[in-house]
Amino acid sequence: MTLALYLSFLIGLSLLVTSYRFVRHSPGAPSWITALPVSRWGEIFQYTGLFAASCFCIITFVMQVMYIPSSSMEPGLKVGDKVLVKPASFGFINPFTGDHITEGDFKNLNRGDVVIAKFAYSADVRYIKRVIGLPGDRVFVSEEGISINGNLSHFQKTDNPQIYNVKLDRSNFKVKIAGFENFHVQQEVTIPSGHVFLLGDNLTKSSDSRDLGFIPLKSIIARPY
Repeated sequence: MTLALYLSFLIGLSLLVTSYRFVRHSPGAPSWITALPVSRWGEIFQYTGLFAASCFCIITFVMQVMYIPSSSMEPGLKVGDKVLVKPASFGFINPFTGDHITEGDFKNLNRGDVVIAKFAYSADVRYIKRVIGLPGDRVFVSEEGISINGNLSHFQKTDNPQIYNVKLDRSNFKVKIAGFENFHVQQEVTIPSGHVFLLGDNLTKSSDSRDLGFIPLKSIIARPY
């Protein structure tokens, strides 16, 4: 949101300078305007505004860069990793508030997808998690695996004692469990309409739907490329 405000300021300044230069050179311009000096900075502001407008369109519709701030998505994503984000994955987002401008299109959202969601009501705080359950699903997370509507996807051991393979619908991914004494079990719940159940891949070090509860679909704002 802060970057969007800066870019908007530059765009507004560029439009102001462009309007002034247009009026000054138009026929019948007031004498008090034509008497004002022409600064060489005006052209610089115009080009800066064009650059800012291009950046604004890119971060709103095309691409953003997100840095992974925590270990909650290990082993796949580690602290400091950079992820390219497609901001209009589920509909256009207001760059100032982080809210959906439209109702949002979630028809292509599937179990196992990695998504970026807005935290609470702040557009500046985003978190990246994996979709485990969709509206209407019954979800149960135990030390054996993840159960969706009674179908258990087992945690399958690998050569690393902390890493397990999981197959959820069409998605195959790895989760990290650093000791089951720190494992947070989720008793079976039914996801209400308009919400999803999100988990971090690091199941022993992730703040997700086991703590935060169901996440509104409209809080999901993007997905990685």
